Amino acid sequence: MANKTITGAQFRSEFKNIKPGAYLFFGDENFLKQRELHSLREKICKDENTAAFNHFIFTRDNYTTDALYAAVMSMPMMSEYKLIELYEIPFSEYRKKEDTDGLKSALEAASVSEDTVLVIYTTPENFDPGDAKTPSAAMKLFREYAIPVEFAHESSQRIISWVQKHLTSESIIAELPECAYIIETVGHDMTTLSGEIDKLCAYLHYKERDKLCRADIDFVCSRNKEIGDFEFADAILSGDNEKAFYVLSDMRMKNEPVPVILGGIIKIFTDLYALRLFSDAGISHEDAAKRLGLHPYVAKLRMAKAKTCERQALSEIIELCYDTDKALKTSSPDDYLLLERLIVTASQYRKKKVF
Repeated sequence: MANKTITGAQFRSEFKNIKPGAYLFFGDENFLKQRELHSLREKICKDENTAAFNHFIFTRDNYTTDALYAAVMSMPMMSEYKLIELYEIPFSEYRKKEDTDGLKSALEAASVSEDTVLVIYTTPENFDPGDAKTPSAAMKLFREYAIPVEFAHESSQRIISWVQKHLTSESIIAELPECAYIIETVGHDMTTLSGEIDKLCAYLHYKERDKLCRADIDFVCSRNKEIGDFEFADAILSGDNEKAFYVLSDMRMKNEPVPVILGGIIKIFTDLYALRLFSDAGISHEDAAKRLGLHPYVAKLRMAKAKTCERQALSEIIELCYDTDKALKTSSPDDYLLLERLIVTASQYRKKKVF
């Protein structure tokens, strides 16, 4: 019988005491996976003298089913438990029956072990779980023996609260609007956020200040490129030429490559078109986020934007972008000039009520 999927929060709550077995870590939020894995290491491998005997790490470079099985069956040395980490193995590439059977044997042994914690660590790039109704072949195999633990993106409200707690722990006073502005500037990825918050704290401590303000965020934090791309795309679509040229000027000052900028806004426009179709079909922003690989909060905001756009308008602007891309590939004395022409042409289309 397949094991039921639990959330990362459930795992954290239930794993206050060590529970031997096999666990599949999957989902979009790698920061939370790493946090739980670090906590496991602290509990199981806290004795440095015995950690080398009780901590096994397998990657595609040293993984074999025999080696994994041997690690599972080994006895812990001067410890009650041992930890085995299985990292980003390309299981979908293993088609031979002996590979699958060997993996099943190791997973089954780990699932009933009284002294082994096996964590299968995956990332969204290398593992497709499928969905609840149609799980992938790999997910079907794993959940026979391992408990799937899904680390989904946290809601914006929870991330804002987490940002505030992170700053408070460093004796920095931060109001909720400033915490929200950090996310608006940096994005929702918690690994990136953690690094940017550390930079902010170091800066404020250096300045001998304990109160965070927006100017600090603008000065210290690296702006998420996707946010800049969306501002540029939104300004073009809205016919706000002044803002579009301002954002483009900022990108130019940062020497952002034109092909990268153009690729970013094409992705945004095609996502908006898809979100408009999803909205018309009654598909929720949560489901749309999974299909497009977007953060649910981002999908929610962009679906709201997509609802205000006509399909024809989105189709036309995408076509303009592809025309610009073709012109870019045939060489231009100034690549940025092509983006400026895109802004003006889109504005002219709007005046002619093409969109």
